[in-house]
Formats: sequence, structure tokens, C-alpha cells
Amino acid sequence: MKKILIIIFTVAIFVIGGIFGYKKILSIEKENKIIQLFNKDSLENFSKNKNEMLEKLKTLNKEEADKLYEQYLESNNTILENLNIEHDKLLSGGIYNNEDTSENFTDEEWKIANKFLNKYDLELWYLARGTCIIKEVPDFYYKTFKDYVTDDYKEYLKITSKENEEHYVADSGLCITLEELGDRIVTWENFLEKYPNSKLNDKVNNICNSYRRDYILGVPGGIYDYKESAEEYNRFIKKYPDGPTTELLGYYLEEVNLDEPENNDSEDLSKMIDEYIEKYFYLGSLENRKKGNLFSEQTNTLLKEFNKNKEEVINKLKTLNKEEADKFYEDYLESNNEILEKMNENDYIMLDNAFYIGEGDIDKEKLNKQNKFLDNYGLEVIEIEEGFMLTEKKNFYYNIFKNYVSDDYKDFLKLRSEDIEYIDYLSSINEHPEIVADKVINWEKFLEKYPDSKLRKKANDICYSYRDDYILALTSSQTTEVLKNGKINEDVKELNRFKNKYPNSPTTEIIKYYLENYKNDDINDMLADKNIEIYNKGE
Repeated sequence: MKKILIIIFTVAIFVIGGIFGYKKILSIEKENKIIQLFNKDSLENFSKNKNEMLEKLKTLNKEEADKLYEQYLESNNTILENLNIEHDKLLSGGIYNNEDTSENFTDEEWKIANKFLNKYDLELWYLARGTCIIKEVPDFYYKTFKDYVTDDYKEYLKITSKENEEHYVADSGLCITLEELGDRIVTWENFLEKYPNSKLNDKVNNICNSYRRDYILGVPGGIYDYKESAEEYNRFIKKYPDGPTTELLGYYLEEVNLDEPENNDSEDLSKMIDEYIEKYFYLGSLENRKKGNLFSEQTNTLLKEFNKNKEEVINKLKTLNKEEADKFYEDYLESNNEILEKMNENDYIMLDNAFYIGEGDIDKEKLNKQNKFLDNYGLEVIEIEEGFMLTEKKNFYYNIFKNYVSDDYKDFLKLRSEDIEYIDYLSSINEHPEIVADKVINWEKFLEKYPDSKLRKKANDICYSYRDDYILALTSSQTTEVLKNGKINEDVKELNRFKNKYPNSPTTEIIKYYLENYKNDDINDMLADKNIEIYNKGE
């Protein structure tokens, strides 16, 4: 019995061993069959190229290593392009995720193929629509160059190696979450801020802008949920309130219809976002933002032109007589108006939105920082009725021309330098009309002092505007009703103050006319006609 058991046991060992041996043979055959699908000589060429590069890399300083990386990357791209062309039949033949073809790799076969390719620091990578490519393993360039290149290159390669670990997009759209994509944007923004002079920044800025577009507009083939995306954008805005992309998201959220998303025109939204990114996320924009400069690339180009023109004007003035300087001022003013018009047109979106916090509160810190940057140009951003506007500082022309032009031009520019800011002017009319009254008198005195000035029409227009606003503010229907009731209010007191202080002023003539005719139902039209009559006398 014992002998029989020994015999059975011995036979079993041989049978089991044979089975395992057979399976191993089959496994080796399968592995060899897959390996034979690849051209080993081409793979060896890739490795040889790497080894030759490594020997050279060890002899270089960091800046030279940066340059070698760029050259090697270009060389590798060519080698890999040829490698993929050589294996096109295999790679485009449905070897991944396509059970309808006999060529489809099982998970095991996919692992075998990549185990083989990994020996060369390569791997199979599913691209899209049944197509695969052979590419470097995710950390290939980082582990190869990290100990040799400059800090910016090292960090760049580290970031890209991490991003390359997972698919970004596939047939069904994004393969990472919107939040992860938002974090990628911030990572690259931080890189641009940390290394403002890196030679990689053009490439990095393009990556960042591509991510911004996909983050907001989605990717082809993806399902876009406006409301779900808006929740992510609000998270981003809250987490990165001072980030440049936050302004872009704020602009988008103002334009998109979240209540009726089916009414959104995706093409219009796409065009809007593309234009905004092109304008405000140019290479160097983050560095400019640190200086307070929020303007577009086009406007920054015009700012340089504006400053260059100013320097040329200052030098040219020294060679002119007063009459020539007067004419030169007119030409320069016209030229500047054209440039400023272009700049305001370029950046009307930014000017309408960038300097507000919440519901209409002004971000004074941001506005002051922007204007500090503009000091070098003699320009400033000022608040107007809706939004903001870029314009010259009030004393811009006076400071440049005061020592060169004739007396009437000098006085004209001095008065213009003392103009009231737009928003302050609106409040002055109602709260401090005496301030506007002083402007009226100053311009009336100019017209009286320089009856033959070439600036007379401009001065008369300005005077008319101040006078009209002053009179309209003080002769409202409420004031007229007060007078009809035999009483007086603050407006009437101001009218009396003016006519008593300036009895010979043309404006006093209008005030007297009003006080004599306020009972007339057509008094407003009569006052308008009277103001035009006085304006015409000033022509």
C-alpha cells in the first residue's frame, strides 16, 4: 500500500509539473508573440540616443543642460514620431478597448507589452477613438534631467511628470475632475509668478491658457453642465480671490445664463472667452499684474507708443516758438485722443468690471495700484457714470506745455488742469453748487480776457456746459414750486448769492431771467433758449 501511494504521489508531481511547465511555455510564447510586434532595433535606437545624451549631460553646467534638454526633447519627438509611424498598423488596429477585433489586447497582454516597453522607458498610451501611441513613461524627462538643469526646468519637469501620470482627455471628455483642472491652472500660474524670466514661460503660458479654455468651455466630446460647473467656479473664486483666472470666471458668470442654460449660445461664449484670454493672459501678463497693470497686451503696446510720443513732444517743444508750440499742442492732443480712444475700446470689459467688489463697491486698493503704475505715463483710470475710463491726468498738458505756449493757451491748460473729476462733479452740482459756480466764472473771465484766442470756441463750450449744469441743478421743479409759494430754499439762496457776487456775469443774466419768469409754464425751455443765446454771444 505504501509503495502504491509513493507511486501515485510521484506521478502526480510529474503531471502537475508538466501542467505548470506547459502553462509557462504558453506564457513565454504569448510574451514572445507580443514582443515580436515591436521593432526592437528602433527601441534600441531610442535607448542608445538616451545613453549618448546622458554622457554629454554629465559634462554640462545647468544652463547648458537646459539647452540640451530642449534639443533632446526635439530629437526624441522625431524618433517617437517615426516609431509610431513604423508601428501604425499595430497602434491603430484596435488593440485597446475594442473587443470586436482579434487584435484587441487583453489586460494581461497590455501589461506584457508595457512591461517590455518600460525597459526602454516607453509605454503604450491610449490616445482616442481606438488609437494608441508609444510615448515616454510619465517621469522620463524629470528623472533624466532633475539633477542637472536649473530650478525652473526641474520644477517644470516635475509638474509635467505628475500630470502625465493620468489621461487628461479621452473619447468621453475630461478624464480628471474640474476641481483638479482648476488646481492645475493655479499650479502653472504659481510657476509663472515664481519664475517670471524662465525660458519656459511661453510654453507654460500656452499650457495655462489651454487649461483655462477647457476649464470654462469644456472639451470636445464632453458633457457640459452649466450649473455644476458654476459651483466649481464659485469654489475656485472663493479659494483664489486674487488669482488672475478669478477675474475671467467672474466675467464668464456674469454673461452665462444659469437659470435657462438651454438659451446659452456656446459659440458666442466660446468666442467671448477666447478673446478675453487672448487679451489678458498674454506672456508676461502675471508679472504686469503684480505691478498693478491690468491692461491688455494691445493697450500695453499703445502705452509704450503714448510714452514715446510724449518724450518726443517734450524734446520738440524746446525748438519751437510760442505760436508753433500752440499748434503743436493741438496736433498732440488730437493724436493722444486717438490713442486713448483705442485703449478704452480695447479694455472696456476690464474697465467696466475689474475695479469693483461685489455689488458696485470700488476696490480702491486695486484702483490705486493701477494708477500708481500709470503715473509714469501721466495717465489715470477715473470713475465715470458706468464703469471706469483711462484718461490723461488733469495737469498732463499743462505740465508739458506751460513754459512754451502763448498766454491764452497756458491759462486754458491751467483751467483744464483744475477741472472737477467726473464723479466728484456730479455730487458737486447738487451738494456744493458754489464749486461749479466758480468754474463758470473762471471760464467767463477767460473768454473776456482773450476775445481773439484760437481756443475761444473750446472755452465757450466748456463754459456753456458748466453754466447749463449749474442752472439746471438750481432751477428744478421743486425750487420753482417753492418760489411760487413765496418761499426760498437753499437753491434760491445760491442763485441770489451768485447774482449779488457777480452782477456783471452773463450767468447772472440767466438767473435774473429765471427769477422774473419762474411762474411761466415753459420756464425750462425759456432758460435753455436763454443759455444758448448767451453761448452764441461768446462765439
